[in-house]
Amino acid sequence: MTITADMYDLAILLMGLGVFIFVIALIPALLQLKRTFKAVEELTVETKKTVETVNFIAKKAQDQVSDIEELVTRVKDLGLKVTGLGDIVVDNVKGPVISFISFLFGAEEGLRRFFHKNKKEEGGKDE
Repeated sequence: MTITADMYDLAILLMGLGVFIFVIALIPALLQLKRTFKAVEELTVETKKTVETVNFIAKKAQDQVSDIEELVTRVKDLGLKVTGLGDIVVDNVKGPVISFISFLFGAEEGLRRFFHKNKKEEGGKDE
């Protein structure tokens, strides 16, 4: 029994063998691709849950930011009012204090001259 094959038969045999090896190598690759797609799907579901949570937190933070913005505005207004009140108090206290200090200096100077004059009459020393 003799096996005879020409070039075309040998080429067809090699092509068939190549397709067979390709299919055998392709099966694990397809199974891995299926696992990859499943993992991507799970990741997508987790990402969706995470995005929903982040959106909820962002909405709450936005509400808080508007409250903080209102609080900052009120504190700024209060600071301006306190500054104005301080200016009013200083203006209203400054006049009487200056008048009282002027009165004390005037009284001191008057008493000094009064007693100085009496000492001169008695023959006291100049101070």
